[in-house]
Amino acid sequence: MQLAWLSLAIVATVAYHVILKLTPAGANPFLSLMLTYGAVTLLFAGVLVLTPGEFAWREEMRQINWTAVALALAIIGLDLGFILLYRTGFEVSLGALVTQTAAAMLLVGIGVLVFREKLDLSHGVGIVLCLAGLWLVIRPVDCAAQAARLNS
Repeated sequence: MQLAWLSLAIVATVAYHVILKLTPAGANPFLSLMLTYGAVTLLFAGVLVLTPGEFAWREEMRQINWTAVALALAIIGLDLGFILLYRTGFEVSLGALVTQTAAAMLLVGIGVLVFREKLDLSHGVGIVLCLAGLWLVIRPVDCAAQAARLNS
């Protein structure tokens, strides 16, 4: 089952970046994202209503904490960051690669410092390779030159 969820996450990530890259440059990003979040809200409401079994609103709501709002803020930052990044001419082929690799490196530190996760030598070698790859990928990236090339 883990492979199915991994596949879903990969396919959804690819779709996410392609769709954001294809969002019309003239479209107001706030309106576009508002409509997106509205559609997501309606879809989840439908799934919740159609889910078999009992649903006790009060009990379920007691299980929700600050993480729901924090995740909403993170998603807003993620969506807005990518839509505006792509509008500046950043290539879709590098957008996810650069941000996900940089985020993964930050999460390594958070995993070790906050969650007390352990790393071994092979993890260290992988981290060094990721950092080297990230440096190789972003070193030649010049957003201004890419934007000028796209506009010409």
